[in-house]
Amino acid sequence: MWTTAHGKRIVGKDEITAFTRAVLPGAMRESTATYDVEHILFVRDDVAVVNIRQRPVGLDGAPLDGVPEGRPVHVLVRSGDSWRIAAGQNTQVRD
Repeated sequence: MWTTAHGKRIVGKDEITAFTRAVLPGAMRESTATYDVEHILFVRDDVAVVNIRQRPVGLDGAPLDGVPEGRPVHVLVRSGDSWRIAAGQNTQVRD
């Protein structure tokens, strides 16, 4: 399950994939973002909640003025030696 920065809830791999394929190519044509982990809370040994700072940047890596940052939260679950995103929510930062 994923909730976008604008509150759209999308559920299931197929729906998330369809949304991503429809939205990201146009949205990321002239810019991208950096993602920095700011905090990890281990709920159990195999479940982690991760707070992330998402900064919009140009293709040259320079910050984009006037474009709000995001604060995604991911719930990760360990599967063998890997971690997988079980759920996520993105929130835009507004001043």
